[in-house]
Amino acid sequence: MFRLSQDYPTTDPSDARPWQAFDPKTQPAAYIKSLLTYFYEGNIQPDPERSFDPALNISRHWYNAPWQDVGVNGREPIHGMTRERVSRPGELAPTQTHSWNNYAVGFYNGHGGYTIGRMWANRGQPDAALAGSMPEGTVAAKLLFTTANEQEVPYLKGAPKWSAYVYADPNDPNPKSTSARAMMKLRLLQIDVAVKDAKAGSPTGWVFGTFVYGGGPGGALGTGWNAVAPVGVMWGNDPGNFSGKALSETWLNPAVLMPHVGFQGRLNGPVDNASSSCLSCHSTAETPAGDMIGSDPNRWFRNIPAGTAFDAGRQSLDYSLQLAVGLSNFQRQQTLIHAPPALRQRLFQQIMRQSQTPPRDGGRNH
Repeated sequence: MFRLSQDYPTTDPSDARPWQAFDPKTQPAAYIKSLLTYFYEGNIQPDPERSFDPALNISRHWYNAPWQDVGVNGREPIHGMTRERVSRPGELAPTQTHSWNNYAVGFYNGHGGYTIGRMWANRGQPDAALAGSMPEGTVAAKLLFTTANEQEVPYLKGAPKWSAYVYADPNDPNPKSTSARAMMKLRLLQIDVAVKDAKAGSPTGWVFGTFVYGGGPGGALGTGWNAVAPVGVMWGNDPGNFSGKALSETWLNPAVLMPHVGFQGRLNGPVDNASSSCLSCHSTAETPAGDMIGSDPNRWFRNIPAGTAFDAGRQSLDYSLQLAVGLSNFQRQQTLIHAPPALRQRLFQQIMRQSQTPPRDGGRNH
C-alpha cells in the first residue's frame, strides 16, 4: 500500500549535483543521463513492485507532494499513482488502435521536499508564498505507467510492471467516479525529470527532460529499468520562434523517433499533449489556478523566470504543477467542508466534473 513520503526536512539539505559536470546545451545526453542516474540511486530494488519506495532508499530521501488523491484522477492505493492524459490511437506507436489510460507518481529530492514542507507546515492553512521559489538543486521526477499492451505498442516488451488498482476499462477515455476499478498490471512508459540549475544558463532557471521506455517505435534496448532512452532536453521555450526555424532551446535525441513531440518540435514526452511543451505546461503552475485556453503561441511559449507567476497578480509555484494541483484540491475541499448542507451535494458534483481532465490535457486539477 502507498504511504505518502512526507517527513519533509526542516532545513535545506546539501546533496551532490552530478549533472553540473555537463552542459545541457552542448552535452544534453550526458546531462539528462546523470539526472536519471541520480534518481535511480537507491530507488531500484530487486522486486520492481518495491522499487521507488522512498522508505527503502538508503542513498537519499525522496518526497511526495500531498493532496493528489482528490477526484476522478486521484491516487490509486497501491503505488499512489494519479491518472494522467489518455494516449489516443497512433500517439504511442503506428500500430496503436485504441486509447489507453496512463498513470503516474512523482517525487522530489530533499531540496524540493524542504519547500513542500515549508508550504504545508501548517497543514490546515498552507502558505503558497513559501513555495514560490524552489532552492537550487531541486529535482522533480515522475514515473509514468501505461495500460497499453505489447501488441499495440511493441517497444513496451520487457518494461517493469507495477500492480495498480485502476479503472477496469483501460480504454475508457472518460471514467467517472462510479466507474468500476480492478487490479491491473501497468508497464513503464515514460520518465520525466526536471532540475533547477542556474549554472546551466537556462532563461527559466529550469532544465526539463523526458525518457521513453525501449527507445520508442523501432527501439529495442533490452529489459528493465535501464532500458530507457532520452527523448530530449529543453531549457527554454524558444519564444517568438513560430515560423519553423531550427529551435535553439530544445535538443531532441535523433535516435528516438516518436509519433509526436511538442509544439513545432519542442520537447514533450509520449504521454504529453503535442500542442504544448514540458516548460510551457509547467510554467502555468500558480495560484489561483488559471484556465489553459487560448491559441496565441506568444502567451504559452514564454521564458518565464523561476519564481515568476504565469499571470500577473497571482502567486508562482515555480514550475510545480503537483503543488498547484494539491493546493487547488485542498482549497476546493475546504469550500465543500464549510458549505451549508443544502449546497454540499451540488458542490461535490461540481468538483467531480472539474477533476476529469488531467493537467497534461489542459485541466486545472487532478
